[in-house]
This record gives sequence, structure tokens and C-alpha cells, in this order.
Amino acid sequence: MLDFHDRLKSYIRDSDYDYKSLSLEIGQGERYISNLLSSKSDPGYTSVVKICSALGLTPNQLAGLDNQITISSNDLDNRVVSAHAEKILTAVTREAQRKLTRRGVGPLIDDVLTWWHQQNGLLANFDGLADHVDLYLPPEPNSKLPLPYSIGEKSLATVCFGIKSVEHLKYLFTTFDENLCESVSMAHVETSKGDPQLSVQEIDVNLPGYSFPLRFSYKRLLLPVHDGNGTEYVLNYSQALE
Repeated sequence: MLDFHDRLKSYIRDSDYDYKSLSLEIGQGERYISNLLSSKSDPGYTSVVKICSALGLTPNQLAGLDNQITISSNDLDNRVVSAHAEKILTAVTREAQRKLTRRGVGPLIDDVLTWWHQQNGLLANFDGLADHVDLYLPPEPNSKLPLPYSIGEKSLATVCFGIKSVEHLKYLFTTFDENLCESVSMAHVETSKGDPQLSVQEIDVNLPGYSFPLRFSYKRLLLPVHDGNGTEYVLNYSQALE
């Protein structure tokens, strides 16, 4: 049985596209499809939909599933994909998560965004990500300190800073430069308004056992999320840069 990448190769061969032209058609760099296939990596939610639209496929065809649905390319970016389409795309995401688990690595930023889109920001079907993210409460008015709510056992804060608890992280923020804390709080405020925030951050941190600040560079994804009771949080997923 063909896997996702073999199916995609086959559909491209039968189309009017090559790897470069398809990459450009879906708004990516010219080597996107080539890199996707050679590395056996998995595209995100939006890329799957755009690939299907360009090739005239349904998502379940690309996923190797049976039930057919149709996605029109005319207003792809201006409408919500049907619930049935999301169900099919979830199968692709689950396949990606299984591969990540086997490789023993954390989720990709694309994986976290895919989960967020599928759940509409609800903290559900969250077990595979919970260990890798931190949750914050929205900042209080005029507060310059972020408000940690929960810390993932494998989040960047835990792995790089040795954070043991929410209280530990709260204390660490009191040792940071005031401008840095205010910047984090403002980013949380903007995220709480409903828009994801993706940025590259660089901070100097004084950690126990070091006589000089350590510089950390990382990618930070902030997402507005909520639980079943309607309580709002800011989800922080960060990845260290090499």
C-alpha cells in the first residue's frame, strides 16, 4: 500500500506540475515539495488543502481513504473547510504524530498549528502536545510579569532552564530584565486578542551555577486557547535554534 509521500509523487507525475511549479503554486519556496518528499516530512493542514486544490484531488484521496469529498479552489482561502474534510485531514495529522513518536522528537510548529486549527483553539485532543507546551493566563491590566499556569515536562522552559514548577517559573521572571518581561506580557496581550504570534527570540538568562548570562535563541509560537469552561489561556510552544 502506498504511503502519503508515494501517493503524492504519483499524483504529481500524472499532473501538469513538477515539484518546483507545484511548490510555487501553493505559495511555498521552489524546493518545498522536493524537500517534503525527500525528507519524508509531513505538510501542515493548510499545505495539504492547497496541494489537493492544485492537483484537483480530495484530501481523502491524498490520505489514501475512501469517502470522497470535493474542495473548490475558487474560494479556498476565504472559507472554512467542511467538518468532513477536517476529519479526513486529521488522519494525515495522526500519521505524522505516529512518525514523530517513533523518531522520539517533539512536535513541529506546523503540527501545533494544525492541532490548533482543528480544535478551534479548544484544549481538546491535547495529550500528545501537553508535555511540550506551557500555558499562561492572560496578563492582568498594568502587569509587567507573565502569569504561568502550567509547565510542560518537555517544554523549552523545563529542558533549557530546569524549571520545576509554575512557582519556579514565576520566580525566574522576577530575575529577568524588566523590558524583557514587559515584552513577553505584551506578546501575551496581543495573542489573547485572537491572533497567533510566531517569532524568533533571543534572551540572556542568569542561571544558577553560571557567573555570566547564557544566551538562548529560539522560535516561539503563541496561540490563544481555551478550555471547556471558557477559561482563556495563552499557549507557548518554543523550539531552540541551533
